[in-house]
Order: sequence, then C-alpha cells, then structure tokens
Amino acid sequence: MRQASTQSASWQVRAPFVLFLVVALAAPMLLTTGFQLRIVSLICIYAILSMGFNLLYGYAGQIAMGHQGFFAIAAYGYALLQLKAGFSPLAALPVSLLICAFVALMIGIPLLRLRTHYLAMATLCFGLVISGVANRWIDVTGGTGGLLIPAITIGERTMDRTTLYYVIVAATAVVLALQNFIVSSHLGRSLQAIRDDDKAAAALGVNVAVQKLRVFVLSAVIAGLAGIGFAVVSRQVSPSMGEFPILVSMLTIAVVGGLGTRYGPILGSIVVVVAPQFLARFGELETLVYGLCLLLFLIFMPHGLSGMVRSLASRQRTGFARSSPPRLPKRQHVKKGVGR
Repeated sequence: MRQASTQSASWQVRAPFVLFLVVALAAPMLLTTGFQLRIVSLICIYAILSMGFNLLYGYAGQIAMGHQGFFAIAAYGYALLQLKAGFSPLAALPVSLLICAFVALMIGIPLLRLRTHYLAMATLCFGLVISGVANRWIDVTGGTGGLLIPAITIGERTMDRTTLYYVIVAATAVVLALQNFIVSSHLGRSLQAIRDDDKAAAALGVNVAVQKLRVFVLSAVIAGLAGIGFAVVSRQVSPSMGEFPILVSMLTIAVVGGLGTRYGPILGSIVVVVAPQFLARFGELETLVYGLCLLLFLIFMPHGLSGMVRSLASRQRTGFARSSPPRLPKRQHVKKGVGR
C-alpha cells in the first residue's frame, strides 16, 4: 500500500512535467505566425523568472522585491560582454550569470539579516538603483535607448526563431527540473522549515543564514537566465527590464499560479502573458478590467490555479473512492477439528 501511494505521488509530480514538455515541443507545429511563437517564448521566460522568485519567497519565505534588478544585470552583462569585450554568445552566457551570482552574494550577505518588510524594501531599493544606473550611465548602457544584441550564430549559421524557441524551452525544462529536485530534497525541506519558523529550524540544526544565502543567489541566477532569454528574444536590452512593471508581472504570476507550488509559475505565466492579448479590445479600459479580474481571482481562488487544480483532483479521487464498491475481506477457511 505504501509503495503504491509513493508511486502515485511520484507520478503526480512527473505527469505535469511531461505534459509541459509535450505541449511546448509541439507548439511550433501548431502556431501559424512568428508573433504567436514569441508569445509562447515569453511564457517560458516569465516562468523561469517566477521559478526563482518561487524558490526564494514561496518555499523559503524571504520577501525579496529586487529580482527585476538581476533580470537586468544579466541581460546587460550578456550584451556588453559581446559588444565591448568581444565574447561569443556561448561564452557570454555563463560569465554574465557568474556576474549576477557575485552581485547577489555581495548584497545578500548584509541584506538577508533583515526580515519581512525590511527585506522587501531593501531589495526594492536595489532594483531601483539598477534601473537608475541603466538610465543614466549612457556611455555604457546606452541610456533609455538601450543596447542592440547581435543575432546568435553557430559557426556560419544564424540561429532562427524556431531553434531559439527550443533552446528557451530546454532552459525552462532544466530550471523546472532543478526546482522540483530542490523542493523534494533536504534543501527544500530546510527552506520550508525556515519559512515556517526560522528559530525552530535553527534549533533543529539548520544553518539558517547559509541556506538563505544559497537560495537567494540561486534565485538571482535563475532571474538572470530569464533576463538573458528576454534580451535574446527581443534582440535588445533596455532600462525597462529593471523597472517596476517586471516586478508587478512576477508578483502577479505568483498570485495567479499559486505561491509555493511546483507548477504555479508556468500556469501563472500563461495567464499573465496571454491575458493582455485578449484584453486589448477594451482599449483604455484594459488596465481597469485587468485589475478587476485579478481582484476577483484573489477573492475566489486565493491559492491560485495550482490550488484549484489540486482541489479538483482531490475531489475526483474522493468521488472515485466513494463510487467504487468496498472490498470485502477474504473468508478464512478453517479446517475441521482445528480450534476446538
């Protein structure tokens, strides 16, 4: 019985992952325009960004509001390494992620001593600083005009849009698998213990400061990877990548998809990226309708789409268990003369 329940729980984790891969890999065959392919690419990019935030806030309980800064730092590093230092795209990718990790380590050591809204305000100020530098350091960042990124070339061939899409899907799958592994591992359990009560976690032997710093740096690197993906798809880097709308989109994805869930970032990204395309018909009322929909979502589905899917699945299992006839115990045949 225990083995069957373990296999069922394992399949509940793997089935959505397989479904995501099948749908994502088949998407270019079903889409008809390059704009639609760009929309699906943005869904994957925002899912990567939100998975880093989900690990930090959803599982570790650290309210950090500066991920848009790392989103921009990695993108600018990726562009400047190619334009100023002559790096190839493949070499600029890991170096820009290392720069992002170093910055996260340097600010994480002092800032993670803060808690709750103090940490949120400090990290939000960090994001504002990055946006201000990107706007005003015109000689390096290009100011409000930003920087143009050259197309990715492999040998003498330029990577086309479909190949780039598959690369982004592969990156999303790797980050999703990494998130699921962390959540199921000892690190994930220690992060959840810190989220619930960091003093109790420390009493149980968890090194709270080290674990907070680890997940902070990891989430910053994941946000940086999403920033590079966004820059490559857009073919440019601009200060808007480090501004407040990116943070709002990330928080909205966390609310809509479900905070502290494995597949909430993907579900939330689908809604946040696709919904404005349908709401554009409302014209000037688009923002009002969008905000009203989010308000209704918070009232009627406070646990997000993942919570709704989980509750529907549990109801279905309960209904199936009630409809199936109970198993009668096997009759024991007692030989004559035994027990007399």
